[in-house]
Amino acid sequence: MKRRLKSAGLWLLVLALAAGSMALPWMVCEAYDRELFAQPRTRPATDLALSAAARENGFVSQLYERQNLLGGWSEGWEPLAEEEADTAAENARETLLELMTLGNLPDGARQTVGEALTQSSRGQAWRDEMGFVRVRLGDVYLITEPVTGLPARLSIYGSVDAPADPMALLEEWRAKLGVDVLPDWEETETVQAGATELRSAQGRLRLQVCAAHETFLLEAASFS
Repeated sequence: MKRRLKSAGLWLLVLALAAGSMALPWMVCEAYDRELFAQPRTRPATDLALSAAARENGFVSQLYERQNLLGGWSEGWEPLAEEEADTAAENARETLLELMTLGNLPDGARQTVGEALTQSSRGQAWRDEMGFVRVRLGDVYLITEPVTGLPARLSIYGSVDAPADPMALLEEWRAKLGVDVLPDWEETETVQAGATELRSAQGRLRLQVCAAHETFLLEAASFS
């Protein structure tokens, strides 16, 4: 009887030691984790983050999100059905009429837009997965942002005359887009011929006007 009790006691001791040896690594890891997570952890800074003012601006934040999701303007377009295309074309005509009020828009661009507005053709329209809409009316292409409906890109083909004062045109357009609330706009050099550009680092946004290669371009786009 005593031998059996002694044997049982030995087995219990062995089991206890085995359990302790299994628990020891877990206890050590748990203690290490507590020490690690108790230390302050700083997130790495990134120059891609928008400022608070930029995040609150629907136009700026949508352009930034589209850039991250789809990249450049050549990506992600799907044609709209006939009824939706008609609505998009009518909205584009209204937007183009507003752009015609820009005092520094060159005469050639103004003339081509006027001709596109008088055409009776339906035009063509596309939409990307974020809701941006691209419309073609004659030789004019217009891309609008879905939250505010503001124009993000105007392309006019066959018009090569440059604005008399490109910077004044960009400042007009910046005010119309409502992005002049960003305080850090600066003119930036560009290697593209015939181009003038403004950039805001806080909004990761560039505004550009360019007249070259039989194309007039007025564009707002995010940059990385």
